Amino acid sequence: SPSVLFLDEPTSGLDSRAALIVMKSLKRIADSGRTICATIHQPSSSVFEMFDDLLLLKKGGRVVYHGPTGRSSCNLIDYFTSHGAAPINRGENPGTWMLTVITDPSTVDDEGNPVDYNEVWTQSDSYQALIDKIENAESNADESKKVTFESKYACPKRVRQRIVNDKLVLVYWRSPTYNRTRLIVSLFIAFLLASVFLTNRRPAVSSEAGMKSLFSTIFISFIIIGVMSITTVLPVMLKIRDVFYLHRAAGMIDHRDLNQALAVAEKRFICLGSACFCAVFYFAIGLEVSFNKFLAFWGFFTFNLALYSYFGQAFMCSVRGMATAQILNAVFIGINNFFSGLIVRPQYLSAFFFVPYYITPGHYVYEGLIVSQFTGDDRLVVANDLSEYQRWITALPAEERPYCPPVESCEDTQYCCPTDCCGTVEQYMDSFFGGYFNSGNLLQDVLVLGLFLVTARVLTYFSLRFFNYVST
Repeated sequence: SPSVLFLDEPTSGLDSRAALIVMKSLKRIADSGRTICATIHQPSSSVFEMFDDLLLLKKGGRVVYHGPTGRSSCNLIDYFTSHGAAPINRGENPGTWMLTVITDPSTVDDEGNPVDYNEVWTQSDSYQALIDKIENAESNADESKKVTFESKYACPKRVRQRIVNDKLVLVYWRSPTYNRTRLIVSLFIAFLLASVFLTNRRPAVSSEAGMKSLFSTIFISFIIIGVMSITTVLPVMLKIRDVFYLHRAAGMIDHRDLNQALAVAEKRFICLGSACFCAVFYFAIGLEVSFNKFLAFWGFFTFNLALYSYFGQAFMCSVRGMATAQILNAVFIGINNFFSGLIVRPQYLSAFFFVPYYITPGHYVYEGLIVSQFTGDDRLVVANDLSEYQRWITALPAEERPYCPPVESCEDTQYCCPTDCCGTVEQYMDSFFGGYFNSGNLLQDVLVLGLFLVTARVLTYFSLRFFNYVST
């Protein structure tokens, strides 16, 4: 048996007769000693007369009147007419008249400026009397009647987190245009990119052009999937963020609940999407059939998807609108494209550009993908005449150049060099990246990528905690 009832537009969608019946029922409840707070729009004069007190707001949620309406709304009418409003016509609905008054630009003050009834209210005697009444009630409060709760929320943190997690997972599952579509597109892109190598998968002897194409395809794969992830997450995150503001204002959840739920709901689709892509791409492109190498490739590719998705969430939570978040996305994508190590290889970067190179997540993803697959790969790569790779090979000590015999003494086997200068795939990788990509960096790559993920989650956490871009 509650002492206070809060009703949100109880007469909306009802005809005049039904609305009057509802309001009469509420009036009887109020007469029994209970307080009823109700929002209402465009009430009929009969319904409007039933209210004892009125809180009238104008655009922006600013108060223009707060107090008793009086018999036949006499208090309300006298208040507005005393501040320059046009008198009410006989038979006119006071509820309609007051809305006309506060939006009428023709009502001006003594200086000829339109009347701002919010300023009029804050300077009125009624406002000061209301403030004095509130201060008096606070200073003389009866502590025995004070309502207290053990917690701000209705349930413990653990229960609340589980409910929010389940709800967000359900929201994701019911967003096929976001999740199921990106899974299907991932499979399609994986096959499309790898199909170039289907007729020449994992040759025993490769050319420099073939190896460069393989490196470039791996680079394009994680960039394309990353771009798809970061762009598709924005509209979903915008809706979730704006609903969160309302839930937080209502005291239902806090920023920690949503931040953790976002990670939980997103990670299962990140892992699944990465697995679907790698299952097709890895074997179709001709990478080594090895559980450890496949697991490493999938791990770094999952890092990539998580980084793009979580940074997209962070960008959307940290700025007001979609357009600004898209600008941040474009910057993030551009930096990852340029400084990952392929478009401009690290050995050609000047000292200044090594700073963005080492703070670019894509650099560590790309190094992990390449090094984990081609370290220890002894297949042959034929060096082009006067190429950088040929100079790299010929500069090596003789014991490190086992594949440079004279052509005439080369036996007819698949692992025999068809020219007078070859090297291994691992040596080509060292040459191509100037020695900057090497197996000694793999642990560093994992740790740095983990740090970037933590950074994205922390940015989302503080954005949800301190920002609110929706009026609540």
